Amino acid sequence: MDLICQDFHFYNNEVYKNISKFSPDGWFTDLEKVEPSIRIFGTQQQVNEALDTYIKLTGLNLNECFDYKPEPKGSYWYEHRKRRYGENEAITQNKIVENKLKEYKELYNKLSNNKALITTI
Repeated sequence: MDLICQDFHFYNNEVYKNISKFSPDGWFTDLEKVEPSIRIFGTQQQVNEALDTYIKLTGLNLNECFDYKPEPKGSYWYEHRKRRYGENEAITQNKIVENKLKEYKELYNKLSNNKALITTI
């Protein structure tokens, strides 16, 4: 039973939220696009079922999907982060991802319903 973690980003589908801000001219209310994104942790079958259920319940259309995992040295994204921010940042980011995956695994193991763990990102 291999556990995976994936990020899913959805199209906006014309969903907006009200935001209130204070400016020198006083308070004003504006609309801001809601860009829904979720992270699902579980087996591949559980992730697929959770994604299908989420899409059916929300009516949202999937835009992008990414694997959430530490990037091995030499991979495109590791080297990209290393070139842009330095090797220490690439290593730090991998440690952050590893710690988050450990946290998800602990929460997943506490579940007794044989379902995937879903969180917003």
